[in-house]
Amino acid sequence: MVNLDLSQTSLRLERHSSARNKAVASAPISAGEVMLTVPALSTALLQSEKGRRCDHCHRLASDDIRLRKCTGCAAYWYCGTKCQSVQWKAHHKRICKQYPRFTVSEDYQALLSHDQVDAFLLSHLLGDVFSSGRYALTSSEDGPLGIFMDLMKGPLAHATSIPVCAGPPGTDTPQVGIADDLYSRFGNNNFVVHSHLNSYAHGIFPLASRLFNHSCAPNAVTKYIITPSEPVRMQCAALRDIAEGEEVTIPYLDPALPVETRQQALQMNYGFSCSCASCCVNERIHPVPPPSRGSAELDDFERALRRYVLGDAGRVVRLREDTDLLQKMPVEFAAVLHESYLPQLSETFSRTSHEGPYGEALSTGLTLLALYSLVYPVNYPQIGMHALELAKTAWNAAVTHTEPEAASALKSDARSFLLIATHVLNIYGEEGDEGGPLAEIRVLGEILGLP
Repeated sequence: MVNLDLSQTSLRLERHSSARNKAVASAPISAGEVMLTVPALSTALLQSEKGRRCDHCHRLASDDIRLRKCTGCAAYWYCGTKCQSVQWKAHHKRICKQYPRFTVSEDYQALLSHDQVDAFLLSHLLGDVFSSGRYALTSSEDGPLGIFMDLMKGPLAHATSIPVCAGPPGTDTPQVGIADDLYSRFGNNNFVVHSHLNSYAHGIFPLASRLFNHSCAPNAVTKYIITPSEPVRMQCAALRDIAEGEEVTIPYLDPALPVETRQQALQMNYGFSCSCASCCVNERIHPVPPPSRGSAELDDFERALRRYVLGDAGRVVRLREDTDLLQKMPVEFAAVLHESYLPQLSETFSRTSHEGPYGEALSTGLTLLALYSLVYPVNYPQIGMHALELAKTAWNAAVTHTEPEAASALKSDARSFLLIATHVLNIYGEEGDEGGPLAEIRVLGEILGLP
C-alpha cells in the first residue's frame, strides 16, 4: 500500500468498521478551516464550457483574458502560452491529431454526456501516463499516481470500459488494458468540479478519494481554487467545529436528493448503502405527496414547517443551529421528503423571484430556506447561496414598493437574509471564479448599510 503523508494536514487515517479506512481529525478543527489542499491529477471541461474556459487552468474568458484555440484540433482553448505548453507536453500531443476523428466515432457518440466528459478525462490521464514513460502501473508509484492506483476499483470494474482518444508514442492505438485499469478506479472516484456551485468540469483528486468517506449529513465539503497557469486545486473545508478523533466526511452526492435516489446511486456507483442519520429518518418517516399547490392545506403545512425549522412563521432573523432537526422531525412533515416537493418549491421560487410577484417569491423562498436548513447539514453552502438570493429578492421588492413602511420592513428582511448568507458563505470561503457570491454580499451589504 502506498504511504500517505498527512503530516501537513490536520487529519490521520484510522481503521473503519465497514469501509477501508476513515479520516479523522488529528486535532480540533474549527468551522471554515481548510483541512486539505490537493491539485488535480487530471481534469476535463464539460462540453458547454469549452471555449469559455482555459482547458488547463480553467480561467474564464473575459475582457482581460482572451482565450486562443489550438490550431491543430480547434477544440482546446488556452489563456496563454504557458498553459498550452504544459498541457501539450502532458497529454495534448497524444490527443490533438486524433480529436476530430474520435468525437464523430460511433463509440464516442453512443456515450451519455457525462461519460463523454469522462472519456476525455481518461484520455488526459492516459496521455499523462504515456508521456511519463510508464506502461505498467502499481500502487508503488510515487506521488498522486501511486495514490490513485491504491484506490479500490469500482463495484462494476469487471464491466467498465470507455473509449479513449490517446495512444502511446509512435502509435494511434491506445493500450486498452491500461485504460480500463485506470477507468476502473476513477469511474467512481472522480469529482464534479464547480465554481460557486455551478458544475463546469470533472476531475481526479486521488488523495481526497483515498481519505474521505461519504455521509449525507457531512461535517465537511469540497471546493475548488482556480489559479492562473496552474491545475485547479481541491480544498476540503469544515462546515462546523470538528472534535479531535471525529471522522471527517464529505457528500458524494447532493444530500437533498430523495433517500431512495441516494441509496440507489451509492449502491450502483460505490457498492455500499448509507446508514447516516439522514438516511435513517426514512425508517421512521415514509414520504407522502405534499398537499396540492395553491391549497389552504399547503399554506398551513408550510407555515408549520417554517415555524418548526426557523422558529417563526413570518420573518426570520437567524437560522437555528440544531444538528438533529431532521432526525427529530414530526411525522406530519413527511411530505418534505417526497421526491416532488423540493423541485416544485425551487421552480416556483426561481420563477417568481425573477418575474414576480415578489410577495409569493419571498413566502416560497422562506419555505425553501426552511427546507434547505432541514435536509442539509449546518452551514451547507447551498443554504448560504439561497439566503443571498432571498436577500436580493427582498431588496428588489423593497425598492419597487410604494408604501414606505412596507419597504422598510422588506429592507430589514433583506438584511436578515444577507447576514445568514454572510455567515454561511464565509465559512465556505473564497472559491471558484473571481467575484461571485462573496463579492455580491459585499456590494449588497454596502447598499443595506451593513458593516
